[in-house]
Amino acid sequence: MFQKCPKCNYERKPGETEMPERCPACGLIFAKCLGAQQRKPAPAPAAKPAAERTVLLDRLLYVPARVDSIGFYGRCIAYAFFFIWGWRLYAMDVGDADIMSSFMHLIVLPIHEAGHLLFIPFGRFMSILGGSLAQVLLPLVLMASFVFGFGGSRRDNFAASLMLWWAAVSIIDVAPYIWDAFDPKMMLLGGKTGAESDGHDWQNILGDLGLIRKAHLIARIAHTLGLFVMLVAYAWGAAQLYLEHRRRGSGAIGEDG
Repeated sequence: MFQKCPKCNYERKPGETEMPERCPACGLIFAKCLGAQQRKPAPAPAAKPAAERTVLLDRLLYVPARVDSIGFYGRCIAYAFFFIWGWRLYAMDVGDADIMSSFMHLIVLPIHEAGHLLFIPFGRFMSILGGSLAQVLLPLVLMASFVFGFGGSRRDNFAASLMLWWAAVSIIDVAPYIWDAFDPKMMLLGGKTGAESDGHDWQNILGDLGLIRKAHLIARIAHTLGLFVMLVAYAWGAAQLYLEHRRRGSGAIGEDG
């Protein structure tokens, strides 16, 4: 029951053990007031403004106010090049490690080796895993830089989509390495196979985790994951080119943001 009247703020007197059924001051019937309050529905949570819900999408599909025609056609050529190259890399046989002889592998190899050194402070396991992590994480960091303009860099979502493509290909590049862990035949930098040495990265990683017998399955999963990420990169890049084409054709002028 109320300790004071909700309408006129009348408070019960010191000698009264409880409030009367009706307020002596304004005549409000407390039982009816209490029932009305209990039947009153709780206020619905306020909907988030549409601008808040789409802020990330706006960032991912950002297009400058002015699109240069020469730059646009250059991006189209770059898209076609990376589209064809990516499919060729994905089509290489995982078990035969054909991608290890590709130009792309020469790009990621020094990053891979630097990753081992970078992760040394985190212990032996992370130092071994750090090579594969570094070759995937570096393009993702660059992608974020292009999307959000970190460090004063120019926002460029098409370039970000290419960085995502690079991350996808790096995952595909790791897959044969994982495959080889079960029956090591791949020639390593030292001129020996994993069977002839102390074992390569993924022999040690999967051995420590007790998953060495599932190496082929894990390699297939990595290969498929790389394809999925690459398809996302292709879709993102195509969307950017479409939006840039519309902006270039419309001649719209606005503020960059």
